[in-house]
Amino acid sequence: MQFLVLTEPSSPPPPEMVLPLISAMEAWVARYRAAGKVRHSWSFAGSQGGGGVVEVDSPEELDVIMAGFPFGPFSTIKVYALSDLDQSLAALRTAVQQTMEMMGAKP
Repeated sequence: MQFLVLTEPSSPPPPEMVLPLISAMEAWVARYRAAGKVRHSWSFAGSQGGGGVVEVDSPEELDVIMAGFPFGPFSTIKVYALSDLDQSLAALRTAVQQTMEMMGAKP
């Protein structure tokens, strides 16, 4: 399962925590990149925050990973489950066709 994870600061950390948080973030990303869990990661140019694509076996595994996200207590985190576009379009096509048939319309 792949998830898009987006983070934005919600409150600033205490100044004395910033450098240790940066180091912790570097270690966190390196750990999960090496494990093949963080597939892509980035920061937002010109602003704070960033995101990535995380590949896990379950939402619960994502919970475990994100529980250790160093900037978590100071961030708004949004998570979106990702699905294959071709499969999503095929499902949408089927749903629309079924709805049209129920309404007596021809697709």
